[in-house]
Amino acid sequence: MIIRPPAVAGTLYEADTQRLLAQVESWLAKGAAKQTPKPPKALIVPHSGYHYSGETAAKAFRLLEPVYDTIQRVVLLGTPHRDEFSGIALPGTDVFRTPLGDVPVDQNSIKSLLTIDNVFELPETHRQEHSIEVQLPFLQTALEHFELVPLVVGTCKVDTLAKVLNLLWGGPETLIVISTGLSRKLPYEIAVAQDEKSAESIRTYDANFKYEQACGFNSLNGFLSVAKEKALDSKCLALTTSADRNGQKENVRGFGSFVFY
Repeated sequence: MIIRPPAVAGTLYEADTQRLLAQVESWLAKGAAKQTPKPPKALIVPHSGYHYSGETAAKAFRLLEPVYDTIQRVVLLGTPHRDEFSGIALPGTDVFRTPLGDVPVDQNSIKSLLTIDNVFELPETHRQEHSIEVQLPFLQTALEHFELVPLVVGTCKVDTLAKVLNLLWGGPETLIVISTGLSRKLPYEIAVAQDEKSAESIRTYDANFKYEQACGFNSLNGFLSVAKEKALDSKCLALTTSADRNGQKENVRGFGSFVFY
């Protein structure tokens, strides 16, 4: 069995199993969940360290409670933070490990994806990438059992990712998760204004995001094109910034959580 071990446990989130579980459970239980008319089909969530964006991400993941035993597969779109590459990277592993246990990779979906041009097995791209890993403890806590389709999306045409998503779309057993930050390295007021515009672009399926607006812009653009085609509705659940946590307003990162149903 090929295992992708945790790379950022102890840095971006707790490495201790009990402390991690207690933290995630407390966030998922905090406050009343915003209900949607239908079960969630997709979530957009941030992927910074839990200190900054964990609570924001939890506002999306807590919506999975009514379907915790229905979702059996999670298609998780991450973004590369180290080496840029063209295409979509598969992990070449059997499981992803976190302090909460192992998440099996859906090998049937992986085999299907390898028939698509510009989809490759690139284990090195996944080895240190945090954008997928930090979402797993939330999913492990919120869902009963699921298999993972982890995709790191590099430079990629909207049509290519749309083809991938349509192949994997499935029914109520499949959840799509897009892992992305929003603004970064901006003064507070500018970051807030930019993220509000980005939230409106997401609401209107504007698949023209640039790197400056969202680090996961390739994933966002591909997903939004499919969401528009399938006439999904959406809600913005939260817009926050790093300044909300550290009070520093000169060099701000923005985070957002959204649900599509």
